[in-house]
Formats: sequence, structure tokens, C-alpha cells
Amino acid sequence: MAKKEPQVLRLKVTLEDVDPAPWREIEIRSDKTLPHLHDAIQAAFLWYDMHLWDFEIGDRKYQMKNEDFWIEPMFGPPVMEVTTKKLEFFLNNKVPPVIYTYDFGDDWAHRVELVSKRPVVPNEPLPRFVGGQWATPPEDIGGPPMYEVFKEARGDAKHPEHDWAKEAGYVDWAHDEIHADAVSEQFAKLQIQKRRERNFWME
Repeated sequence: MAKKEPQVLRLKVTLEDVDPAPWREIEIRSDKTLPHLHDAIQAAFLWYDMHLWDFEIGDRKYQMKNEDFWIEPMFGPPVMEVTTKKLEFFLNNKVPPVIYTYDFGDDWAHRVELVSKRPVVPNEPLPRFVGGQWATPPEDIGGPPMYEVFKEARGDAKHPEHDWAKEAGYVDWAHDEIHADAVSEQFAKLQIQKRRERNFWME
């Protein structure tokens, strides 16, 4: 089988179970691995990379296998090692559904879809943030149900949870603000990174 030439993948990442659904578009090389995509999604959504995460691709799940946190599932297919899975599967004619889940307590599920692919331009800075819409939920807010409470309480000074919502969200949180400058700054760090930094949970 002929080896596929690396391509630049434009991916749309949409946070599920939230209405309206925050989404971000990014570009990343197809010869990168799932942990590199994890880093890009963290940067795009301004997550803090403080929790466990995994990818579900079709009927297979990919996780970081670490002896301190690893539990082999009793049912279903075996969980695969995430670090060796390259993004070149997006180049196939048929791409299975891809779900990235961050924080197994809050369970933030992100749907990852291929928008387009193109040849690599020599020396172009990647990964790259393209754009998006709607604010990111604050970290450790309690998942989609509590995010709805947060948004309602944040905008209503008389809401019984208003003080909590003001403290839980970052100071300049606004529903339609994606903080593109901050996101681009995070991507700039990824672009000059010579070697992928170890995940918080792997220290």
C-alpha cells in the first residue's frame, strides 16, 4: 500500500450537549498524532489540560495508557494506545465519527469533523487556529447541565447562584466572546514547540 503524503487537515470541533454549540476550526498536519490534536483542541477551547481525556473513533477508544490511571475495560472492544494513532485516518474516503472527551467528571464531548484537506506549504506555522463562535465553558463548571445554570445566573444579578457564577467564570466571560487573541497565542506556542510536552497526568 502506497504511503499517503501528509496533508493539512481543516477540522471543525464542536462542543456537544450545549446550545448554542461552541465550535472552533483548526488546521493540523495529518502526520501528527491524537495527542497533538488534543493539544490543539485544548488551545482552541482555552481548556487548562488538567483532566483525563480520550478519543472515540468509530467503535474504538484511544487513551493514554499510564499505570497510575489505567483500567482495562471489562466490556466492549479493548482501548487502544493514543500516542501511536496518527491523524492520517482523516485522509480515508470514509471517516468514522470522532468524539474527543475531556474531563471524565464534567464529560465535555467534542465532535471532530473534517472540513477540507490540502497540500502542506513548506515552513507554514501549524497547528493553526482558523475561527469559531460562542464562548468556552469555564473549567470545572460541572458539565453541560451546570453550564446552562451558569449562563443564566451570570446574567441575572437576582439569581440565587449569581455570586457563584461570577466566581466560576473568568472575569471577562461573555457568551459571544471566543477570546481569539488568547487562542492564537496558545497556538503560537504549539507552533514553535520542538517536542510535545508531557500531559499533566503523565508527570
